[in-house]
Amino acid sequence: MTGGWRWSIWLSILVGVGLASTLHLAVGAKSIPWNDVWQALLAYDPTNADHSVIRGSRLPRLWVAMVVGACLGLAGTVMQAVGDNPLADPGILGINSGAALFVVIGLLVLPGNDMSMIPLFAFSGALVAAIGVMLLAGRTPNPVRLTLSGAMMAALFGAITAILLLLDQQGLDSLRRWLTGSLGISGSNLPTWLWPYVAAGMLLCLVNVRALNAYRLGAQVASSMGVNLLRMRLLSLVAVVLLSGCAVALAGPIGFVGLVVPHAARLLVGHDLRQLLLATPLLGGLLLVLADVVARTLVSPYELNTGIVTALIGGPVFVALVLRKLK
Repeated sequence: MTGGWRWSIWLSILVGVGLASTLHLAVGAKSIPWNDVWQALLAYDPTNADHSVIRGSRLPRLWVAMVVGACLGLAGTVMQAVGDNPLADPGILGINSGAALFVVIGLLVLPGNDMSMIPLFAFSGALVAAIGVMLLAGRTPNPVRLTLSGAMMAALFGAITAILLLLDQQGLDSLRRWLTGSLGISGSNLPTWLWPYVAAGMLLCLVNVRALNAYRLGAQVASSMGVNLLRMRLLSLVAVVLLSGCAVALAGPIGFVGLVVPHAARLLVGHDLRQLLLATPLLGGLLLVLADVVARTLVSPYELNTGIVTALIGGPVFVALVLRKLK
């Protein structure tokens, strides 16, 4: 790939993110002209109702979409790299379901807890799910066995979550929409206390990028290059747990973003993890922003959950990847 072509791809990604973000702010239950959107961002007038809608509701929701998409895109990239598995995704392998289950348990046991405890519940569930999937898949899992193990864990955690919701229907009723993946549930203050966890997960990905790049050549080659495989896997596990936990804490278990985004990024920037770890957060945010636009406008004035839209997009991609893998 030539330097000029590479820069044009990066420019296209950035322009796409900018246009999608502006569209996200402009459309909804009430459409707002793009000129008013820019005025709300650059010259906010608190007496203007449209400006208040953009600053008070749509802009925080846009930030949530970008952060969740970036986290899921990075988590999927790391999982596919360290597991050499093109079918890996935090949702498909049950990590999101585990995080969601522990959030529900935490809110059920400690109904008066501070919202800042939610990420800790989510991280615990994601870690338990990840370890459980690895134990079920065995020491040398193939992609299909790993995927089936993840699907079983996701079904188990989903069933337990459903039982808990039945036991306390009134107390956990507000979580039902969250459990199908909804960006509209999060409050505008959530990203503030979640930033340290997001930053830690992304930093671990960057620290681990050299080892992950070497691992693409094979475990033996990576070891001969001085890569500590145990350290690489542990850092990858912690990064995936942090990123997936943050995404679930913000928007519930949204699936397929971590599956689709890494494949799209490879088509655009190649297989170098240094490029992928920069591209996938942008593409993940772009995908989730566009999915949220569709969720808010497809059946207007009603609103779909964003997780439903990502499932409609990612489901066919997952089937295509499985069929290609089985050939």
